[in-house]
Amino acid sequence: MRELQVALIGGGFMGRAHSLAYAVAPLAADLGARIVPEVLVDVDADLAARQARQLGWRRSGTDWRAAITDPAIDIVDICTPPQFHEEIALAAMAAGKHVFCEKPISNSAEESRRMAAAAREAGVVTQVGFNYRHTPAISFARQLLDSGKLGAPLQFRGAYLQETAFGADPHRWRAKRATGGSGMVGDIGSHVIDMAEMLLGDVVRVAARVRAWVPGTEGWTDESVRLGEDLVDDGGVWVAEFASGVIGSFAVNAAASGRKNQVRFELDATRGAVEFNWNDKELLRVSYTDESADHRGFRTIHTNDQHPDGWWRLAGLGTGYVDVSAIQFQKFVRAILAGGQASPSFADAAHIQGVVEAIHAAAVTDRWVDVPVRTERKVLA
Repeated sequence: MRELQVALIGGGFMGRAHSLAYAVAPLAADLGARIVPEVLVDVDADLAARQARQLGWRRSGTDWRAAITDPAIDIVDICTPPQFHEEIALAAMAAGKHVFCEKPISNSAEESRRMAAAAREAGVVTQVGFNYRHTPAISFARQLLDSGKLGAPLQFRGAYLQETAFGADPHRWRAKRATGGSGMVGDIGSHVIDMAEMLLGDVVRVAARVRAWVPGTEGWTDESVRLGEDLVDDGGVWVAEFASGVIGSFAVNAAASGRKNQVRFELDATRGAVEFNWNDKELLRVSYTDESADHRGFRTIHTNDQHPDGWWRLAGLGTGYVDVSAIQFQKFVRAILAGGQASPSFADAAHIQGVVEAIHAAAVTDRWVDVPVRTERKVLA
């Protein structure tokens, strides 16, 4: 059986999540290859050694350049803050490695487009960590759309709400433009954009409002400070138009008290509708308009192994964060073995970063802003 040796760059929260997902992915499905956690790299040598020991990596180190140029390595997995993504990814692809990169893909659309172009030139498989889209209930929603059972989509409403801003250090890397780059719109809002584009195709124009909040102060920070200084957004709302003519509304907020990690969307179509909430992630609520008036309304579908990417025959056992991350790695490995392309690819993520920048531009200019048209065909997987 073929072995795929992995170098993980970044041993923090996402590095831990990826490590667990790599362990689960080959146990839940026959991938046709063995995933080998070869080396975990972090700037903190003690952290790297501790995480490698606990999470099953063969060795640890602090030099990412040595790791990605190791001829034994097949996959480079980037879990650093986004300010480092481009440099590591470009070097890895130049070395002929397949690259998995956490989101946001970078701190700017320009950087992300360079990464996508380099991937195309290198001919390697790339994937970006929009893991929520791999939830079986969301995959089933797309299946219903593709089958025509819901009819033509009309309107999308999505939100990602957290309370992470409360008690947070205002000097943390996510709160600074140089390191956090695109703020909460890019950090968590990009997940909702990805789910929407997975279901409905590309966003082509947006209008928006975004705001920043400094812990310990009352109300949103003055807009001129936010736009001209180092702070990035903590929340925002925007409306979007898709290439198909579908319209959508979006909201993100890191200062949503009581919301631990709520990702949700609703989609209306001509023959039905769907609702999804990550806090009940194994469920999809579905309504069909062709039912009789006395039966019309939302029904709750409990996903199981009869649904896309489902693992368990017995519905109700639950789907977890590691599960959907493992599913994304299953798809990544299969794409490598098939010599195809994974989804979302660097090109897909570059388009999403373009949407994020358009949202910020729309907020600054108080105008509708067009999203740059993608130059590569979208891969659906």
